[in-house]
Amino acid sequence: MKPSKILIFRVSSLGDFIHSTPAIKLIRQNNPGAKIYFSSQKKKSVGFVTPDLLPYRRKIIDEFIFYNNNYLSILFFFVKIFRKKFDKLYYLTEFSTKSREKRDYLFFKMCRIKEMYGFDLKGKNTEAERCNYIKFNETYYLCRTVDKNVKLNHISYSDIFDRKKNIKEKYMTISMGGRNKKKTWQFKNWEILIKKIINNFPNLKIKIVGSKNEISNANVICKINKRQITSMCGKTNIKSLFKLINSSQYHISHDDGTMHVASVYNKPGAVIFGLTAPKGKWFPLNKKQKIFYPNKSINDTKPDHVFNKIYADLRNL
Repeated sequence: MKPSKILIFRVSSLGDFIHSTPAIKLIRQNNPGAKIYFSSQKKKSVGFVTPDLLPYRRKIIDEFIFYNNNYLSILFFFVKIFRKKFDKLYYLTEFSTKSREKRDYLFFKMCRIKEMYGFDLKGKNTEAERCNYIKFNETYYLCRTVDKNVKLNHISYSDIFDRKKNIKEKYMTISMGGRNKKKTWQFKNWEILIKKIINNFPNLKIKIVGSKNEISNANVICKINKRQITSMCGKTNIKSLFKLINSSQYHISHDDGTMHVASVYNKPGAVIFGLTAPKGKWFPLNKKQKIFYPNKSINDTKPDHVFNKIYADLRNL
């Protein structure tokens, strides 16, 4: 008997994919012997990472299938999925609109997939009605798509990613970047916060992480104290970024991919959220990360407030 073939579909950036890995692990556990494929859109933006490049500790996906956002690429994608004759589809894409969900359902239905999970075409219409994010984050609901009986304490990143620490230096990491203005703290706020950290903890080393887009801002920050602050922006690939954050003592960021990397390794830290999603939706599994969630704008969160909340953490490093 041939092993079953399973397709997982999720349009995902780095953080989106990491959020979905506990659900993917469940699919692997619940379908022993199956060949598992993961499919997503590939974007050309700076800093975008395809999930096949991540440093896995064990294999949870056998093959990745990517497509670009153009008609020809989507056509080739359809033909490939059609020919694979998948037995199951797990639709793990973030809910946006009912019409998009119906469109995707019809697309995969035409691909002749026998069983499809994750669609709610006859159910509740809005994201707020589907999910209580105050109680559970997105990862929990993705796992529920796979297994309705899953318990929260069974959801984790354990055994998914490489946990080797190759950096002996003591330091904290900070990520200041962001592609969305609504979830990007003003640069002056970062300057104030980092100056406070440097002035109060003169022996604490800071490594600024980010893409090439963050190099200029990181260089300005480094001028605050070149002995204590180093810019790693544009100098890391995804595997070295994981190692850098895994070896750090503390991590501060926006709601971005690095927040989820820090959550993978259960790092203490702080996350400054904007109002781009319901409260709680993208909150990390890691309870060691302090959450700063505004009432109106991300810049309502003041650097003095953040510093006061993390002071005790930094003093204990």
